[in-house]
Amino acid sequence: MYLLRFLEKASNQASEAVADGVGVEYRLACSGELYNRRVQTFDWRKSDATRLLLRKPLELFVASQPFSAYPQELCARLTPGYITEEQTVQNVSSTRIFLPDEDVIEDFCSVLTLLSRRLITLVGKTRVRNQDENPPFGSYTLDVPMPILSFPRFVVWKQRPLSVLTSMEGQRIIDNAPPPVGVDPEALSAFLSGLLKLPSPVEIVYASRLYRTALELIESRADIAYQLLISTVESLAAVALRDYQPADGEKLETQPALRQRARELGLGEEMTNHLALEACKGQPWLKKKFKKFLLDFVDPEVLVSQDRVFLVPQHLYPKKDDLPKVFGRIYDARSGNLHGALPFPRSVGIGVNPWINARELPVNWLAQDEIPPVAWFERAVSLAVRGFLIQSGANAAEPFVELGA
Repeated sequence: MYLLRFLEKASNQASEAVADGVGVEYRLACSGELYNRRVQTFDWRKSDATRLLLRKPLELFVASQPFSAYPQELCARLTPGYITEEQTVQNVSSTRIFLPDEDVIEDFCSVLTLLSRRLITLVGKTRVRNQDENPPFGSYTLDVPMPILSFPRFVVWKQRPLSVLTSMEGQRIIDNAPPPVGVDPEALSAFLSGLLKLPSPVEIVYASRLYRTALELIESRADIAYQLLISTVESLAAVALRDYQPADGEKLETQPALRQRARELGLGEEMTNHLALEACKGQPWLKKKFKKFLLDFVDPEVLVSQDRVFLVPQHLYPKKDDLPKVFGRIYDARSGNLHGALPFPRSVGIGVNPWINARELPVNWLAQDEIPPVAWFERAVSLAVRGFLIQSGANAAEPFVELGA
């Protein structure tokens, strides 16, 4: 995990991190608008100071001109050290030395996406600066220019148009874009520095990769995004609830066939229950951990309030008292899709843009027997993950806060 190794070196301020470091610059694309919220100004779009989003362990700036251009272009600058890896296979040893800058920045984008709830993707490397006092070819080998014409296409959310509502009282314009997000550089720096101290930091970075990929696909493949979001919760629930065991009563409810057969064979109730509990040993309790993680770390009052990032009609929101059943149905739909190729309902794609296809609408809105849209579930996952990270001691303050939140 090269991101964690980079953060460890930066936090320790090891001398080798400077001696063998190579300065690299990357451009990132943000499907939203970030600004430094610690700068006191009437209009952050007119202040260069609000472009400074992070100073250490790496630098992050807003490069867009104008500030609110979409997608917002970010510039990341870091100085990773060379990595030496050795491997021995069948008595044959091999060594490789390389600069893990792209691996570091990819995972950095994933962590930023997880914390900000905005899709942040890598565009490409624009600069490499070596620390050579006597470059053999002048500035070319000291400050290497990188080709930009060959940059691959990067994934961003589609820019959402304004909605114009016309009535007898006139016209009302609605901005459908996600609201700007204020960044606290000190809180973000503290989170990155404290990431190594969290329980299972590697699994947290892996989960951020799943979450970022889900946001990359949420507009085009809602079903795949749903699976990735469920996997995000599963991976972090395994960390947060590593030693979780349900109560004996819940365990017994999972063994109805065994208990019935034991009674038919003449075993007493005590022996029947003892046998059922023995059969439960070794169970991973994946579904129960999935539901418990979401219910423990999500504030129901926030989840039933109107979202400002995605555009799910509020009458499609599950009720607060129904959340345990809804999360259970989501996990069951995941199992049916993964193991039986049962498709998700078409309605899961509602809310990722201002338009709703009539075929996507649930046939019976009152039945509430289908799983909610993926845009609603994404919010639940984001709230749960950030709640878990804060309660784990990652940070006292939120690094990213939506404007007006």
